[in-house]
Formats: sequence, structure tokens, C-alpha cells
Amino acid sequence: MNNQIYESPNPEVVGQKTRSGNLSFAKIFFYMFLGLALTTGVAFGVGALLAYKCPDLETFRNVYLGLMIGSAVALIIMTFVINLVFLRGRHSILVPAIIYCVLMGVLLSSFPIFIDWKILGMAFGITSGIFLLLTLIAVISKGNMSPLLMLGFGLLMGSGILILVNLLMRSSTLYWVISFAIFAAMMFITIFDIWNIKKITERGEMSTNLELYCAFTLYVDFIYILIRVIYFLLLIYGKSK
Repeated sequence: MNNQIYESPNPEVVGQKTRSGNLSFAKIFFYMFLGLALTTGVAFGVGALLAYKCPDLETFRNVYLGLMIGSAVALIIMTFVINLVFLRGRHSILVPAIIYCVLMGVLLSSFPIFIDWKILGMAFGITSGIFLLLTLIAVISKGNMSPLLMLGFGLLMGSGILILVNLLMRSSTLYWVISFAIFAAMMFITIFDIWNIKKITERGEMSTNLELYCAFTLYVDFIYILIRVIYFLLLIYGKSK
């Protein structure tokens, strides 16, 4: 937290900075929502095209695999592009971020094809509730959330090692431990991201490009949590199209 803001002898200045920070914080979540809406529209649109335009199973399989592999590779490339463009600070990340959201929609287009829409709706609602709870924790917290980032990455690295071990053990118990450890890691990292963004907005250091980058960060967090929630619901209900 920027001590100059809270130690300023002029309360009017403090109020102006606080309002500016709140506005930026709200805009970040609005941009994140737009990205999620774009991804959702693309996912359902591409899914509908795949389901109704492919004349036979063989054509569907070939087109589907091509789209999945191509979009996955392109997403990895776009992740580096977005970070590189942002770090250089010469251009806006708006266009590459839009491309990323579209590619994510293509990658997730299999969800509306193979997964019951009720499960998808339930997963989105649960993820939204989780994200709201994590946001409240990050916003009202007075402490330093930096250790959560290290804890999150530690859990991810530990889970990676356990995954390799479980390839030999094939333990269902260990499998669930790994699944919940990964889920916990995502939530810890998300809390840190939201907390860190809150700190940046409080310092009044926001620009449009930084707002877009923060929104992109939260968008990725939301998508990762959503995918895990869908995975857990499928295991629980065992329903798919």
C-alpha cells in the first residue's frame, strides 16, 4: 500500500485517489467480464458449427482435433505475445488479448458439445461465487498476501511431482489429493492476483493498458477455476452428452 496516499495531510486528495482506484478496480472486472462473454460466445458458436456442419463422425473428429491442437498451440504463443507487448509498453495489449479470448473460446468449444448445459451453467455459477468470495478476501484483507503466491506455486510444483509418482502407483486417493491441491493452488494464486491489483489501483498507477493486463490476469484465473469446477461436477454427476 502506498503510504503517501494514507499519510497525505490533504483528505481531499486522498478521496480523489481512492475514487480513481475504485474506478480502475471496477473497470478491470468489467474488462474481465467482456473477455469471458467473448469466450463464451465463441465457444458456443464454434461448438454449434462443429455439431451441425460436420457431415459425419470422421470429418468431425479430424476438424475437432485440428481446432483443439491449433488453438492450444496458438494460446501458448499468444500468452508470450501479450506479456512481451505489455512489458515493452509501446503498444496496447487489446488486440492480442481479444485474440486470446477468441482462441480460448475455440479450445473450449467442445464443452457445449459433450457436456450437459445444466452442468455448464452450474459450473459457471459456482465459479462466479468462488471468484466473488476470493475477491472479498483479497479486498478486505489487511495483511500481506504475497506468501499465497509462493504457496500456490509450491502446491503446483508438488502436484506435478505427485502426478508423476501416481503414474506408477495409480492410487485413487492420491489422485483426489492432487486434484484438490491444484484447485487450492489456483485459489491462492487468484487471491494474490486480486490483492496485488488492489494495491496497484490504490497507488494510482493505473493506465488503460495496465487495466487491460490486470483484467487479462483475472480472466485467466477465472477460466482455470471454471475448468476445474466443471471437472469436479462431471466426476460427481457423471453426466455428459
